[in-house]
Formats: sequence, structure tokens, C-alpha cells
Amino acid sequence: MPDPVDSSAALSAVRNAVRQALNRDLQPGEILLLGRTHEGRLFRPSDWAERLAGVMSRFRPRGAGHSEGHLCYSPLCMPTLVDGVRAVVVSRELADVEPMAYDFVLRFARDNNLETVEACMLEIDPPNGSSGVDAARRRVA
Repeated sequence: MPDPVDSSAALSAVRNAVRQALNRDLQPGEILLLGRTHEGRLFRPSDWAERLAGVMSRFRPRGAGHSEGHLCYSPLCMPTLVDGVRAVVVSRELADVEPMAYDFVLRFARDNNLETVEACMLEIDPPNGSSGVDAARRRVA
């Protein structure tokens, strides 16, 4: 069984690497596909992230037309580099624009055994210095 301290340290390291690569945190509804398998091997070919984002470049948010759309990546599927590892940030909004494209990206990650990080963290700022759990209980009650 993995040590929870080690896994939280690993998660923190990934979160910091993502923050540095994107110059921001992953936003709720975004998924990061890392170019590393669950066994720790780098995924090949080395330009896989650019290829995947290039295929997804035509899928854009509604009303976000771009006169040179064929020359730039979609904001819903962007390649990046995280701690020296190629990666792709995929927005769940892609599922609203084209569900089959979103399913394709997720199947690609699963079929190739790629590590994924999903932004689903919720941080609650406790009022008046009380613990976050107590504040959340008060809001629910």
C-alpha cells in the first residue's frame, strides 16, 4: 500500500510543476495528460502532444472563431511541457463543443496508459480562522 505522505508529496510536486509550466494552476474542469506511462516510461513519439493538440485545433468554444484557426491550437486542448515531460491540457468544455473529440482524447490517454491529473480540488477559505471542515459544516447545516 502506498504511503499517503509520499503520494501527497508527489501530488504537490506535480501541482507545482504544472503551475510553473502553465504560469497558473489547473482550473476546475481541466485534465492534464502527461506524456509518461504509469510505469514511468516517456511516451513516444516525442511530438505526440503537438500532434494531438493539432488534431483538436478545429474544436473551439462557441463564438470563438479565429480567422487563422488552422494556424493555432484550440484553447480547449493545449500542448505544454511539465517538468521536462510533454503534456496536454484538455478542458471539459471540449465535451460540450464536440463530445466525440473529448472521448477520443480520453481514450487516447487510457489506451496509451498515460498519467492524467484532473483539476477537481476544492479549497474553502475558513471564516474567522476556523478550520475549513467546520466552515463547510456550518454552510451545509
